Amino acid sequence: MKIVVLNGSPKGEPSVTMQYVKFIQKHYPDHEYLFHNISSRINRIEKNDDLFNEIMADIESCDSIIWSTPVYTLFVPAQYMRFIELIHERNVAPSFKDKAAIVMTTSIHFYDHTAHRYMHAVCDDLEMNYIGYFSAEMDDLRKSRGRETLLKFAKNYFESSEKKIHHQKRYQPITPGNGAFDPAIVAKKMNAHKKKIVLVTDHKPHDTGIQAMIKRFSDAYTETIDIINLWDLNIQGGCTGCIKCGYDNSCMYKDDFSAFYRSSILPADIIIYAMALTGRNISSKFKEYFDRRFFMNHVPELKDKQVGYLISGQMSQMPYLYDFCQGSVEWQQANFAGIVCDEAGDSKEIDASIQKLAEQVITFSENAYCQPQTFLGVGGAKIFRDDIWGKLRHVFQADYRNYKKTGAFNFPHKRYKSRLTNSVVMLLTKIPGFRKEFYSRIKTEMYKPHKNIVESCDVRSSS
Repeated sequence: MKIVVLNGSPKGEPSVTMQYVKFIQKHYPDHEYLFHNISSRINRIEKNDDLFNEIMADIESCDSIIWSTPVYTLFVPAQYMRFIELIHERNVAPSFKDKAAIVMTTSIHFYDHTAHRYMHAVCDDLEMNYIGYFSAEMDDLRKSRGRETLLKFAKNYFESSEKKIHHQKRYQPITPGNGAFDPAIVAKKMNAHKKKIVLVTDHKPHDTGIQAMIKRFSDAYTETIDIINLWDLNIQGGCTGCIKCGYDNSCMYKDDFSAFYRSSILPADIIIYAMALTGRNISSKFKEYFDRRFFMNHVPELKDKQVGYLISGQMSQMPYLYDFCQGSVEWQQANFAGIVCDEAGDSKEIDASIQKLAEQVITFSENAYCQPQTFLGVGGAKIFRDDIWGKLRHVFQADYRNYKKTGAFNFPHKRYKSRLTNSVVMLLTKIPGFRKEFYSRIKTEMYKPHKNIVESCDVRSSS
């Protein structure tokens, strides 16, 4: 079987993810493997037609494709996404049709599920026979169980490919929208109360939908808000994964991005991301923004800010985008103010929703409101906490200093009262009589502290 491996690591050949593929290659040497470093050479691939055509020729003649990539900022690297955009821009999608496909990633399991759902949708759009995914923790290959699991996955992959077992599609083709948004004239503008509002967008001249949404949002205020188009900045490329920023948050690039982020994003009270969806996701340009903000590493630098989204496109057909939008805000300990999308095509409804978002972010900011995090924020923060305290401490030293200073290392073993209570009660419940009484009262005792607060609270002081 002829297999094309599309390497999504910006590091190129010396990447952790590629070692998983090469481990499979070593155990299944009878197949032909053709490796193409996509993300590390994306600029050359985009500019050099011969190089792009060489890759496509191998894809055209192969039996199967391995999409191999690290997870970067809840999805795959921006450079990999740009390659996927090129496939459709250059009308070469038919070359992928009916090819067997698997997706292999490495990560610390921070939002690897959104990356895999996106890549599954990509495979379905290309009419590939998507067999499955392998989401490895970075160090799984160093463990015997991890290697055993990888070989079991590989066995299933080769058997399914050779037998041409058909796998049902999960994502149907994207259907067109219901019409262009026609914003109403704002009758009465509101005061932003000196809140610094920054709107970041990636629109191009033909993206009229998101431009109309941006205008309607900015027209809601008496003040002029800062509107920054990413195409106007000198951003030399996507994150390369060099991790030089791990020591002191200094990026290896000498372009506009770090200065822009520090001078425009960090001082903002309110941040609005205005996106025109491309294919199955946000554009690779906007993904470049999220990847490059990694120079701040895993520090929640947007803490207590209001963050909202204006999105033009068929978002309901990309369910993983909701987790991306909400999760990327929550783990930052910012307030997820909401999403307005124009896909419904009802201008009156879209107009009202944009007005509500414009009003809401001011009210929330004035009241310093940050809604409780869901699992999307809590779970992500705990993954970072554990790895920054543990195996990644020496790599991300800036993170470690920040976490230590801010009390982010809030491990449960430091809750001494709970530990003492657990020890005593677990010992006492070995006594049958105590155990019976304990479980007969647990339901009442569980809510009693909360009930006491409700009954004793001073309504006037909290209003």
